[in-house]
Amino acid sequence: MSDCNHLQVFNQVAKESILDIAIITGQEPHILPSIKNPLLCKLFKAIGLTLCHIDMGKKIRINKNKQVIIVHGFSNEFLIFTYCFSLFTTKNVYVLTHHNIQQAFDNLSSRFMLKLYNRLNYKFILNETSMILKDIGFSDKDIDKHISLLHPVVQSKSLNVSNRELNQQKKIGLIGKFRQGKNMEKTLQLLLKIQKSTDFILIIGTDDLSSFTQLDIDKNRIKLVNTSKKDDYYTTLAECDIIILNYEKSKYFYRCSGVAADAIGTKTFVLCPNFPLMNNQINYPTQVGISYENESDLETAIQQSLELVSNDFISFEEHYIERSIGNISSDLARHLEAKLNVVK
Repeated sequence: MSDCNHLQVFNQVAKESILDIAIITGQEPHILPSIKNPLLCKLFKAIGLTLCHIDMGKKIRINKNKQVIIVHGFSNEFLIFTYCFSLFTTKNVYVLTHHNIQQAFDNLSSRFMLKLYNRLNYKFILNETSMILKDIGFSDKDIDKHISLLHPVVQSKSLNVSNRELNQQKKIGLIGKFRQGKNMEKTLQLLLKIQKSTDFILIIGTDDLSSFTQLDIDKNRIKLVNTSKKDDYYTTLAECDIIILNYEKSKYFYRCSGVAADAIGTKTFVLCPNFPLMNNQINYPTQVGISYENESDLETAIQQSLELVSNDFISFEEHYIERSIGNISSDLARHLEAKLNVVK
């Protein structure tokens, strides 16, 4: 859900900056969505991404006279179509990275493509820090071309999250879309084991509950919630005192977590692996979570988190101010104006 927060940042910059800025998003068509064959799904997904990146290229070409063009996300493999269909326009074109650095770290061809885009003079907008580019072989000179921004957090104003009773039984959530790399089934087994020695209610909230329907549900200890609807997703996050993320290193080491950002927005404490970007998300500017080194440390991290939550020690307000849409959009505007040597 938090991908929309980046778009809010970009739209606010376009609205308030003295620069003439275009925001580009691609339209990915849904081609034969009922197909269940995995190979055909991959094929049509690739066709859809190709058409999406062609669409972005055409939009860049239309807006080529703008002072700045910001592209809201791209794929390492398919941005080359954007380049071609924009008629090779890259001057002052900034592209937001999500999974791109992780892909480049794990895959040689993906890394080659990212370095190629750098040479073609695309500028990257990276989450948290641009220095992660060092780990995939970028020079300091190359890194200076790019921009980093804090991952935004939007405080939930519609949910009454202040009524959690400090002395009630604590609720720990396993929340988020059920997808590869999130280890949800494995993490569930770990939490069920930990629950035997630690008193908490386990809330499982995801868009696909089919993998959990065989659970021997003790309704006093486990709660299943379908969070495919936005309101249900945020309500479930707000119900939790703590959420657990146990993502695979190969998929998320160089990524931020949208679920973590959404949870923080509901004043929910976050436990996550000690991966650099997620670790920064929960510790800067204030501590709103705990990171752990490996799964064997998870029980200890839960105990530490429950103590912090019980003592009402956590302050979210400074976190919200520093990572607000307004503050991040102001930072981005300053970066862009400095890059173009524009003085207000």
